[in-house]
Order: sequence, then C-alpha cells, then structure tokens
Amino acid sequence: MGDDLITYQKIREIQRDERSNTALVKLPENVLEVMQNYLNEKKGFLEKNSDEKNLFSVDKFSRAEYELKNAKIAIQNIFDTRHKKIIEKAFQVSKNNMKIKDTTNMIYFEKRIFLQLIEIFDNYNQNCINAIISHRKPIFDVSCKEDEGQPLKIDEDILNKEKDKKLIKIINPVPSFIWEDNSKFGPFNPEDMVFLPEKISELLIRQKMAQEVK
Repeated sequence: MGDDLITYQKIREIQRDERSNTALVKLPENVLEVMQNYLNEKKGFLEKNSDEKNLFSVDKFSRAEYELKNAKIAIQNIFDTRHKKIIEKAFQVSKNNMKIKDTTNMIYFEKRIFLQLIEIFDNYNQNCINAIISHRKPIFDVSCKEDEGQPLKIDEDILNKEKDKKLIKIINPVPSFIWEDNSKFGPFNPEDMVFLPEKISELLIRQKMAQEVK
C-alpha cells in the first residue's frame, strides 16, 4: 500500500489479512490519515453527485455508496481485531514478566495503548492477585466507585499523571534508579519500549540513553 493512497479493495484485503493472522499485520504509520482521506473522498463524491439522474451516474453513485458503507465497517473491524491482539499480547507480557516488550507492527498510538495495558495488568497482578495469594490486603492504583445510578468515577490525579508521560525506546542500558519522588524505575535494556514521566524521558533522551517514539 502506498503511503498516501488506498482503495476499497485494499481495505478489504487488510481486513482479511488481519483476521487470518495471529500477529499484527504491518501497516504504514499514516494509515489512519490515508483511510480518513479515502472516506472523505467517497463522502464528497456522494454529496456532489446526489442529484445526477442518468443511469451511468446512478450506477456509479450506488457503487460509491456501497463502498463507503462497507469500508467503514471493514475499518472498524480491522482495528477491533488489532486491539484484541494487543490486549492479549499485553496480558501475556505482564503474566510472564517478559522484559522485552515487542511492539512489532504496532502504529504509534497502538504502542502507547500496549504499554499502558502492560502497566495496568502489572499493577493489578501485583497489588490485587498477588496480594490475595500472599494474604495481604489488595490495593488498587486507580480508585473507582460505582454508585447506583451514577457513572464510574476515576481518580483525576492518576489521569493527569498519565498525560505527563512519554513513550521512549531505550538505546543504551539504563540501570535501576530512584527518582526525586522516591519512585523506582528500571533497569531497562536496549530495544525496550517504555512509557515514563516526561521529565525522566527527556533526561534519558538528552543523555543519549533513549529515543522518543512518535
């Protein structure tokens, strides 16, 4: 697939490949922009030609209408399938305490989702499941309360902390260290993809220990 061109047939091909492979299918980093351009182009064509009366135009209009409707369904299915794979992969990384967090064929926002999921699973396993097994009281990092008739509430301080994090790729070994708030980080190995507070990420980048993942 070209970096700036996609067709209905190619969208359906990606859908088939994604559903038939257990691993993520490789997509260009700008795939969302390319797909959006395709959908906007089809929508623009339909709006421009909605009043055409000749048989050729009606047939072409119906074809474009059909492709737009089914392309939207296919795109939704593509990313639903990818997200299921990412969730399962994050679960396995956390469950098996894997040091290498493989982000092969993930596009930029999927990498962030993947690393955040690992962190969520790690916290859940350590502070809840392992605590119960070890006869300790479970602790939850995200405080939630669901009152009858009220929406689920999530601690805003935790959400704000997540906004201040940055995804980086480790390029040189980083030993474990204690940050200014007494939080422990590391150790990290080359090729590790980690989601760290922005100040730490920028420090590691300046020291040539890591690269930002965009």
